[in-house]
Amino acid sequence: MIKKTSSGSRSTRQYADLVGIDFSTTATKVVRLKKGKGELVLGGIDLLPAVDFGATSSKLELPRSLTAYYGCLAYSSSASLIRMVSAPLAGEEDTLPDERLRELLNVDGDFRVSARLVRRGKGKQDSSLLAAAIPQDDIDFLLNMFPSGPPAPASVEVAGLAFVSAFLHARGNAVANEAVCLLEAGESVSSFVFLNRGEVALVGKLAMGARHLREKIANDLGVDEELAGTILTDRSINVSASMQSVMAPFIKQISISKDFIERHQGCRIAKVYVSGGLSLLANWTAEVGNMLHAEMATWSPLEGIKYDASTVPPELEMQATRFAAAIGAAIGGFEDA
Repeated sequence: MIKKTSSGSRSTRQYADLVGIDFSTTATKVVRLKKGKGELVLGGIDLLPAVDFGATSSKLELPRSLTAYYGCLAYSSSASLIRMVSAPLAGEEDTLPDERLRELLNVDGDFRVSARLVRRGKGKQDSSLLAAAIPQDDIDFLLNMFPSGPPAPASVEVAGLAFVSAFLHARGNAVANEAVCLLEAGESVSSFVFLNRGEVALVGKLAMGARHLREKIANDLGVDEELAGTILTDRSINVSASMQSVMAPFIKQISISKDFIERHQGCRIAKVYVSGGLSLLANWTAEVGNMLHAEMATWSPLEGIKYDASTVPPELEMQATRFAAAIGAAIGGFEDA
């Protein structure tokens, strides 16, 4: 969706083989995609141990089956920003100078910024851009994990936007004439993206995830977090009050955004599509639907991707939704080549 290349120009480079890597709180999600004859083929998929961003960066060793010459990186962090911004664009410009982006995102020079034009303003109207900011320290940390290829990092982006490329590849045609909301919910960070006729209309991110739910349930019931996690997966135990307490600020932000989009763009949000590790919990998905008074829908980032049954172990196929950002990062790499 939106990314910052690590070095050089990619305008003339054509990729046929990419590895997408999502550095999340709970695991490092890795997928290898190959492109040929108009289709994407899954070359490999795996969950590796999580990387500690508080430690010294060290080289990431990937299995040979998951190694391509170039890699597209995504990561989750409460310090990164994603936002829609509005500003006038001169002439045929498609983006803004970095300093202007930093002003609009309210960040300083310690952040690397990027933006993509979503809608060009007519006349004196401002243009709308999808913008992101990532701490330069995080960029350096990620790049230091790949001191020499392969894979050589081709891009770094925020996981809360990367997953959208995976959704559009899987369900883009189905929602081409609709307005929908996408929720990507993980261990500590959750993101929402509103799409209207295939274009991003509004985005947001909040520090809310499975960890916060476990902590709240553990505190309310007087149990440890391990047991709280088990309770969270058990639909026979009613923990709605605890879940609503944690999710209320996030749901409020989504509800306000939903109303804004429907009023200002004259549309109706048809469905809410969920992905990420938290979406594997039926309790959570049902609770979000009740709080938003919306129809909930699940999807798999493996939809529209060709693969042999032997390539995806059963336990990973059941958790395919966790790989949305990794797959989206790789798909975005093919699209931007």
